[in-house]
Amino acid sequence: MLRFVLSSVAMLGVAGCMQGAAPDASTPSSDGVARKLAKGVSPAEAAVALGPDAGFERNPNNWDEACVSYNYGSSEAPKFVHAVFVNDAMTRATDGHLDICSYAEQG
Repeated sequence: MLRFVLSSVAMLGVAGCMQGAAPDASTPSSDGVARKLAKGVSPAEAAVALGPDAGFERNPNNWDEACVSYNYGSSEAPKFVHAVFVNDAMTRATDGHLDICSYAEQG
């Protein structure tokens, strides 16, 4: 049983690495806010769930992809959801970021 649990955890860890890095270098925590967004939602639907976006950046290496930031923290201590859209359909979202999305550090 322990072997099954350990191998399951290892497989999940590898699967998480295979999804790719977030568009920026800030390390997200999981506050559960990103769970408000279902895979495939449009930017307009995300705005209904999280409010207006606080930043938008198109991927310079793939113009079909964009990262949109939504602030759910305070003005003194902002925290952002990063939602990645491909052809206006969300593919992934993470929360707990301290800065808005940026593809600048990716080469």
